[in-house]
Amino acid sequence: MTVKPNILLRKARDEDRDKVIWVESLSTPNLSYVQYVWDMFLNDKTGDWSVEEVDGEIFACGKYSILPDGSAWLETLRVIPARQGIGLGKRLYEHWLKLSKEKGVKTMRMYTGVKNVVSKGLAERYGFTLAETFHGTLMNSEPVELKPETDFKAITDTKQATELLMPLSEKWGGWMVMNRTYHKWSPELCKWLTEKGMVYRDSVGNVIVIGARFMPEFQLHIGLFDGDAEKCLDFAKKKAAARGVKTLHCLYPEYCVEAEKALTGNGFKMEAAPFIAMEINL
Repeated sequence: MTVKPNILLRKARDEDRDKVIWVESLSTPNLSYVQYVWDMFLNDKTGDWSVEEVDGEIFACGKYSILPDGSAWLETLRVIPARQGIGLGKRLYEHWLKLSKEKGVKTMRMYTGVKNVVSKGLAERYGFTLAETFHGTLMNSEPVELKPETDFKAITDTKQATELLMPLSEKWGGWMVMNRTYHKWSPELCKWLTEKGMVYRDSVGNVIVIGARFMPEFQLHIGLFDGDAEKCLDFAKKKAAARGVKTLHCLYPEYCVEAEKALTGNGFKMEAAPFIAMEINL
């Protein structure tokens, strides 16, 4: 007779920090950032940051975040290898589905690598289907000389930014990716980007969205650009260099070939494998 493990799912507490960092170091050693977003996750009043204990010891964690458009974003699901397959991931998904019902959330999304069949399969088990496949590009940040004619300035008026960005969403497949958080374009997203100071336009009408959802001291993300790609990307490189960040990123739906050509033609390198976003409409 198999004895079921004693799993307790509860809200993360401040004293859990070191243990959760340990969980992540074993679960995703090549993608570790909990130590930098701990306070942000812990103090998120609209979402949920949970840990899971097995017989009193923490072996898993997961974050449920509410995005500007009111959809839920599932992220940072970590289970140490030695405890995979005993239902910890399933328990988190069940918890998230319950939260969405309680909060009236109509859509939940998550992402994973195109080759991560375990993560994809877990999402599919709970009704998630493929929403989009994305390619990623990145470059290391280093000092660059900004062309004299580049004069980008932040747009601070929400209405102006929304009227500018929404018509461009179709060109970018209706998605904007920042910190591997996959947003659908919406007026609410435009408002959030404007309030965060991420929308820029120059005197001749070139437009770029650049910033970070979190960890702005390490990397910046390009949400979209339109107009003269070289000028837009020169500005992005300059901004990254001025911030002293390590890398500059841009992700986009795989069929956005013009964006890809512009990025790779201006020094960006392709990431090793594509990513997929999955969603469920409740």
